[in-house]
Amino acid sequence: MPGREYVCGDCGHRFGTPDGEANNARALMCPSCGSIDLSIVSVEHAPQVVMRAAEPAKAVERWRKSGVGAS
Repeated sequence: MPGREYVCGDCGHRFGTPDGEANNARALMCPSCGSIDLSIVSVEHAPQVVMRAAEPAKAVERWRKSGVGAS
């Protein structure tokens, strides 16, 4: 999980730093273009979606009858 996320002002590349790495944007460079024009961006994680079936699925028996429709 990244410690902070940055966006490059020149190329728009978005990247993060690991926990414990430099938190000063002036000490970092964009890994894509090498620019130091970086902005710290806020990270919003999407909520976890949990889907549950309303009813159990019903089993359908489809047996192929021998001799009927066989080629």
